[in-house]
Amino acid sequence: MREYLEKIGSSRERWKDLSYEEAYDANKRIINGKATDIQTGAFWSFMRLKQATVEELNGFLDSLKEETNFIDTDEIKPLDLAVGYDGKNKSIHILPASIFIAAGAGAKIVGHGNEKVPSKFGFTYQEVLNAMGCNTELSNDEILRSLELSGFAFYHQKRLNPKLSFLLPKRQEFYLRTYLNTVEKLLNPFRTYNVLIGTAHSNFISKYMEVAAYSGFKNIFVVKGLEGGIEPYPDRETKVYTNRIFSLSIKSLSKDIDYKKKISLIENAEICLSVLKNEENPFKDWALLTAALIISAYEVEGDIKKSIEKAEESLGSGIALEYFEVFKSLSNVRKTIF
Repeated sequence: MREYLEKIGSSRERWKDLSYEEAYDANKRIINGKATDIQTGAFWSFMRLKQATVEELNGFLDSLKEETNFIDTDEIKPLDLAVGYDGKNKSIHILPASIFIAAGAGAKIVGHGNEKVPSKFGFTYQEVLNAMGCNTELSNDEILRSLELSGFAFYHQKRLNPKLSFLLPKRQEFYLRTYLNTVEKLLNPFRTYNVLIGTAHSNFISKYMEVAAYSGFKNIFVVKGLEGGIEPYPDRETKVYTNRIFSLSIKSLSKDIDYKKKISLIENAEICLSVLKNEENPFKDWALLTAALIISAYEVEGDIKKSIEKAEESLGSGIALEYFEVFKSLSNVRKTIF
């Protein structure tokens, strides 16, 4: 690691980027325990200051892909929700409700993640699903069955990439965001074609586009969404960037809702359940808008109005709730212990 630290750890005027091969080797050493804790922390720090290039990110990505347990979904090519693993700490998750609204409209959706990830250490949408009575730590067979019958499946990092998950205590001690936050959500563990990526920073959009394409995605949607997630802002226009001939501009339907408030997992779960039951709920339009974005990304559709209509039909007919109940039932057949 010394040669890599010397290369990226010089002054701002003298530091140099790593080649693909060097980035690959450096991260390979870290995930295999061949770098000391001091070397790992220094590497993460210097890379954070320098900022990783696309070539470096591709090298990091491939070193992680070698340790990833991929799942073959056969003819089903689901939409990958590339949501930050560090969750939210300033706003409500409406995504758990939106996933099943979109699934009820015909979308096939996959997610993946972990909990207590820096830098936010926020609670995640799968933790909300857990609070809604679901189990998100499933075996591969259970994941495939869930995707087929409920339209949604979640792949936990503990099973997806055990070595990366094993790094979590070190990442927690380091406390800050690293390049791992960027590449772990682009691993494409289902080897699918469509991806919906959330980011908080405009300067990351082009990098996400390039790295996602390198990872095998053909239809790429990057949303500068709420807390870096994929949920559009309820109170202002949200831009969605694509590698297609169109981009999306999503206008708010829910300007008056209080989405920036600290609530418990149980309270968040209750909001999502209320939406799925199609009860009078101030967050319902926001859930529909988020579902419409998921539908558009799954279908590679530029007409968000048509997607909203499909979302409304899914929720109003009760199919969205039915798909959630199927997922909940399937996920609780057997609790998987890691």
